[in-house]
Order: sequence, then structure tokens, then C-alpha cells
Amino acid sequence: MHTLEAQQQALLHALLSPGAQAVDAPLPDRLKQFIANNAYPTNGRGLNCYQSNAHAVAERALSAAYPVVTAILSDESMAQLARALWHSHPPQRGDLAHWGDTLASFMASSPQLAALPWLSGVARVEWALHQADGAPDAEPDLSSLALLVEEDPDHLTLCLAPGLQVLHSRFAVVPVVLAHKLPTEDERTHAIEQLGDVWCPEQTEHALVWRVGHQPPMTRTATEAEASLLAALLAGQALLPAMEGCDLDFSAWLPQALQQGLVIGVGHVNDKQSAL
Repeated sequence: MHTLEAQQQALLHALLSPGAQAVDAPLPDRLKQFIANNAYPTNGRGLNCYQSNAHAVAERALSAAYPVVTAILSDESMAQLARALWHSHPPQRGDLAHWGDTLASFMASSPQLAALPWLSGVARVEWALHQADGAPDAEPDLSSLALLVEEDPDHLTLCLAPGLQVLHSRFAVVPVVLAHKLPTEDERTHAIEQLGDVWCPEQTEHALVWRVGHQPPMTRTATEAEASLLAALLAGQALLPAMEGCDLDFSAWLPQALQQGLVIGVGHVNDKQSAL
């Protein structure tokens, strides 16, 4: 391994490895020289500064992606969670906006959070909202709706909103997310009080997450039939087979879906698959 690559690997190991102690642990000679060449102290204090900065960045990134989880746990607890996630699931890309996708599964397996089994469901909805916020824009094409009466629906599909995801949970988590996302503190306080003593009762929930234009992403619950149809369309099925076995009044649902921005047009299945 080339010297520079070895130095970089040693530095990354020290920054990302769980339990790495910079203050007392001796530094590898190559890492000492690397730090010295870049005007940092040659003892553990320089590396400790790197680690502290990495933890601070992790805390900010995770809190930004998960404001509701942060509000539920507190800033201090979220900071500890961010540091733990940083070491157990370190970032794989330079853009930290893509880091944090493993938080839900990490919390679901955490003994410390076993008393809040629904919190991982809240995190899944929040990460979907975070992804929808960065999803590519798509312009509505309402004129394409004419295809529904002109062509065979077996060859058509619905064009869906940017960032649309269908999430399934065994807890009712959407009301908690919505209550914490209200614009004013008074509204949030009132909505949280309305949740009662049991925030997320154990019941099957189907959640939708999507974005309309340049507005903030939104979420709501869906019926099993609506969730089934949208999941089938997201999986690439044509409209007709996606509707088979789906107990949904399509003629009543479509105008509502258009108004809400869930559906932004109609396209051909082959065209959509080619775009993917």
C-alpha cells in the first residue's frame, strides 16, 4: 500500500472505529508524520480534534434528517445516538445528506430503546421525508390523462409524485410525526397533548410520503387498497394488473390523488421502465 493511502486509511480507522481513543493511544509513525506535515500537533490532541469535529458533524446531520426523533429523545440523547451510529454505520459517501438511513434498524435493535418500539417507525417516515425532499423534480402533465380513455390500461401506468414511498408499520406513527411538524409551538403542543398517553398504538398502518413541487414533503396514512395500488405501480406494474385484487374505487380515488399531487400524469409502462 502506498504511503499516502496507508496514512489515509489509518486516519479513517481512528475517526470511524468504535472506541478509538486518541488522547492516550500512541499514533502510528506514518500518521504522526501526516499530521505534522499538515501543521497539526503530533500527539493525540490533533487526532482528538478530528474526532470531535466528526462527531459534531454527525450530530448536526442526524438531527437535521430526524427532527421529530430529536424532539422526542432530546438533543443530548440524539447526539449520543449520532456518535454511536457514526461508528457502527460510518458514512459511505462524502455527502452526509445520504448518511443516516440505517438509524431505524439501529434503534429497533437497541436494548436502550426497547421501551419505545414504535420510534423506529417514526424514523422510517422521517427518512422517507428526507429522501423526498431531495428527490428530482417532476412536472405534472395533466393532459396525459386522456390516455386513460384512449389506450389499453394494460400498457399504461400512473406517473407518481417525486419521492413517493409506501411504508408499512405495526404502530400508528404518522400522527406523531404530523404533530411534531406543525408550524408553531402552540400548535405542536396542542397536537401532542391530543395524542394522549399512548402515542403510537399497536395497529397496522400504511403511510405515504411524497413531495408536491417545491413544497416541503408531506405524509399521511393510506388505506390498504390505496397502499397496495401505489406499491404495485412503484414496483413497475402496469395500471390494470396493479388494480387486480385491489378493492379501490379508482374513479373516486384518482381525482383526489391528482388534487393532492400523488399522481402527476399517465405514461406508458415501457417508457417508464426505459427511464429507470
